Amino acid sequence: MRLTCQENDSRRNHKSEADRPLDKLNLTHLSPRGPRRSRRRPGGRRPESRRVGYERRVRKGASLPDLDLDLARSFLGDALPDGKPLLDSLCDYGLILGHDPEWKITNAALLLFARAPARHWNPGAGVRIIRVAGTARILGHRDSVVRSAYAGPPLAAAINESIRLALEQVEFSEPLRHIFLRHMPEYPEAAWRELIINAIAHRDYEASAETEVVFYDDRMEVTSPGLPVEPLSFADVRDDNVVHATRNPLLTRVLAESGHMHAKASGLERILKEMEGYFLNEPALKAGDGRFTVVLRNEPQLPTAGPGWKRLVQQLEINPNQKHILLARPDGFTEREYGLLNSVSRSEASAQVCELVDSGVVTPEPADDGSGPIYYLTADLDDQRWFLEDRIPTLRKHFRGGSQLRNSDYRTLFETPYATARRELDYLTEKGFLKANGRGRALHYRPAIGLRK
Repeated sequence: MRLTCQENDSRRNHKSEADRPLDKLNLTHLSPRGPRRSRRRPGGRRPESRRVGYERRVRKGASLPDLDLDLARSFLGDALPDGKPLLDSLCDYGLILGHDPEWKITNAALLLFARAPARHWNPGAGVRIIRVAGTARILGHRDSVVRSAYAGPPLAAAINESIRLALEQVEFSEPLRHIFLRHMPEYPEAAWRELIINAIAHRDYEASAETEVVFYDDRMEVTSPGLPVEPLSFADVRDDNVVHATRNPLLTRVLAESGHMHAKASGLERILKEMEGYFLNEPALKAGDGRFTVVLRNEPQLPTAGPGWKRLVQQLEINPNQKHILLARPDGFTEREYGLLNSVSRSEASAQVCELVDSGVVTPEPADDGSGPIYYLTADLDDQRWFLEDRIPTLRKHFRGGSQLRNSDYRTLFETPYATARRELDYLTEKGFLKANGRGRALHYRPAIGLRK
């Protein structure tokens, strides 16, 4: 009987193993049998097949006519090489595979450029823009939602449409107007634009939920399906410790090369800088239930100056930038903060701060950490500030209930003696907060323009 090569090798191996010393015998067959371990990953698929994400998978039933090639051409714009056919460029990106005429269409290509109805391919790929009344969204109660709009797929159209719809929901911030002395949107546009595009680029498109952008009275939340691939924090962004990882590297590449987003986490750094430039708090991150949320708050870090201090600052003979910092940072500021708030260079900030020192408006004191001086109001000016911040709100309340104020009324309001009341009333009249009428016992005061603003 003739043995096959495999059987012959098996007998040879068995014989040689039996002739070996006992300590080198293969005795694994004598040990208790455990569960059989597969060399493949769970699910029975090889590692290389598991690495193919949703965006790169070929979509069954899709063909080239399902793509809007005109939209693809306009969206990619300058990213397309001169003279190169569009289909070749889409193939180079990996959006379509194979060759003409039997192109294979990936999910990424359909996400970006599907013809109507694009929701047929990816129902949850749109972006929902919502404005909520108050600071909480009550699910199931329509009254809590003031406005709602939708930017549907494909993404090449949804990106610009979602930005346009979000821009309509951004309101002006009164606290920021007091800080910057001009009308300011409640969030920096560059920051929320970056958030929306990042949510579109990095979300999980196998989930059926939509990306949501929700505006509350005190914050803006951008929520997308799927958790970050790598742990993420803005502390890591500040320290340059972010690992650039995404579940959609193909989408991210297309969006970056077409100029619609920043690559390698530079967008997150930009968000931090924009919020800092607006003197708004750092964004917050929330993750849970398979969803990831970034929160921007419209509450400034800086206190809003009261009407008395604002009028006093406006009367100082200093330039607008210098008035700006005194309103925004009456409790002390650095040259860096001066430059950041007024968008001036370091040398300009230093020169203008020195002018404030020479004018007797501020005085420098060394910082505890040795990083540089902190500039505080001089004692006299700081006393005037606190005096006005205490008196003006009470006087405004008094005039809402009556048309005039006498010395006796003032003494009652602030529990001061006659001479002190007279001196303070003269000061308030000089600074334009009160207007004196009559003489002697008939002397009384009415609100002037400084008290009305």
